[in-house]
Amino acid sequence: MALSEQTQTPPDPLAASLLDRHARAVARRAVWEPLWRECYEHALPQHAGFDPGATPGTRRGDRLYDATAADAVDQLAASLLAQLTPPWSRWMGLAPGPALDTELAASLSPLLLEASESFHAQIDRSNFAVEAHQAFLDVVTGGTGCLLVEEAAPGAPSALRFTAVPLSDLVLEEGAEGRLDHLYRRQRLSLAELAARVPVDRIPEPVKRDGAADPSRRFAMIESVMAEGTAWRWRLLLADGDEPALLAEGRFTDMPFIAFRWLKAPGETYGRSPVMKALPDIKTANKVVELVLKNASIAVTGIWQADQLYFPVYSRPFQNEAILLK
Repeated sequence: MALSEQTQTPPDPLAASLLDRHARAVARRAVWEPLWRECYEHALPQHAGFDPGATPGTRRGDRLYDATAADAVDQLAASLLAQLTPPWSRWMGLAPGPALDTELAASLSPLLLEASESFHAQIDRSNFAVEAHQAFLDVVTGGTGCLLVEEAAPGAPSALRFTAVPLSDLVLEEGAEGRLDHLYRRQRLSLAELAARVPVDRIPEPVKRDGAADPSRRFAMIESVMAEGTAWRWRLLLADGDEPALLAEGRFTDMPFIAFRWLKAPGETYGRSPVMKALPDIKTANKVVELVLKNASIAVTGIWQADQLYFPVYSRPFQNEAILLK
């Protein structure tokens, strides 16, 4: 939906350049979407990121007749969580490196142990386990997962807040060394959500006006993070309307998005998943069960003949019904 009125400020050349680069990355990503859609339909139907007509709470998976793949995805994601980042144990620790002399290592060990305990205390009080499991579901199904790490609001139970970014919202680019040095996240934010992240004076007047008139109205945003030397440049772009705008930017010493891939094929940016490898078997099993159930239905109800046409008859207990074709 376009903005109701055009902003009077001149177009932002940096925002236009970033959105143009994002559009080219989206075009390269488009070849993956049919494969991702099939993987999610057969192995993770509750995720509707690649179904444009889906709404929260709608029934999904009506075309599935065999749940073996969906169960296997859940089990593998749970195993990854249990083996890599088990919530019930200390899966990360800090220790002096081998290059330090014995005396210095002995003096640093208590401090590093205290830092490790503090880290796990923050992880235990955060939503890490829930969001990490969602990211593992994505990497098992679509081959690429992503976890966003943010600083929580003051007074929150934990200093960290985690968000599993769906694969459907991710657009990735590789750098010269084959690393994911450029990441885009697509979002739709209301005026209230945007005002919580951006200074009010940076929000264009048409957005304020349209958002105030319709509080449920959501505006298209593009979040961009790219490598800039040894740091990372973060930008939030308005992509709603004809004139893009740069709403906020900043620098991080570390990448706030943790994007990871199950298996990377040469020349490809996005990962490949176990579901992709097993997709022919998954589709075959689903079709076999479908045909078995259809055959069972015909075996129970029978086939009746009328005017040289054969068709199945649906029956109720103690009553058979047939429609004669004239």
